[in-house]
Amino acid sequence: MSKKRKIFLVLIFIILDIFLLIGFLVIRDKTLENTLKKEINSLKELDITKDRYNTKIKTRGNYAILEKAIKTYLDDYAVNLQSVLNILNDDKFTNLLLAENYTDDLEFKEEFLFIETTRETFNTKINNLIEECDKDNIKKYIRTKMVDPYYISLYEELMLDDNVSREIVESKELLAKTKDRVNTILDTSEELFSFLKKHQEEWTVENNEVKFTTQALLDEYNTYLEKVQ
Repeated sequence: MSKKRKIFLVLIFIILDIFLLIGFLVIRDKTLENTLKKEINSLKELDITKDRYNTKIKTRGNYAILEKAIKTYLDDYAVNLQSVLNILNDDKFTNLLLAENYTDDLEFKEEFLFIETTRETFNTKINNLIEECDKDNIKKYIRTKMVDPYYISLYEELMLDDNVSREIVESKELLAKTKDRVNTILDTSEELFSFLKKHQEEWTVENNEVKFTTQALLDEYNTYLEKVQ
C-alpha cells in the first residue's frame, strides 16, 4: 500500500470519526432536550399552592443548568405563595375582629403586635410574588445563570409559553388586588382596636357582641366593620 493511499485512508477514518462524534453529540443533545421538556411538562401535575418544585435534576450540562433555573424559579414562587396563603388562612387573621376573641387586655397589645408582624411578613412575601410574576423578571433570571442564546431561548420557550408559568404571569393582577385587600383589613383592624382602646370605658362584650353606651359609638364601630366585609 502506497504512502498516499495510507494517508487517504487515515483521513477517511478521521472524517468518519468526526461525523460519528457530531452525530453522537447531536443525538445526545436532542435526548437531553427531550428529557428536559418532558420533566418540565411533568411539573404541570403539581399544585403550586401545596407542592414544591425542587425535584431531582434529570439532565446534564447546560440543560441541567436550565432545568435547575426553571425549577428554582418555580419553587421560590411556590414557597412565597404558600407562605402568603398560610397567612390568609390563619385563624388568628380570619377571626381577628370577632368580638368573642377580644382579650381582657383593653390595650390590645397582642392584636397590635400581630397586625404589625403580619403586615411586614405579608407585604414582603407578596411583593416578592408580584415581582416574580413579571415577564421581564422571568426573562432576566436565566441570564444570571448562562449566556448561550440557544439555551436562553429554550428557557423562555418553556417558562413563558408553558402552562406552568402562564399561571404565574396571569396571577400578577390578582396578587395586587389581594395585597390591597389584606392591607385594608390590617389597617382598618388597627384603627378599630385604637378606637376600642380609646373608648374602653364605653363598651362591653355581651353574648359575643360589642355593646356601646351610645349609638354614635356603635355607628362608628360598624363603619370599621363595613370596610373589611
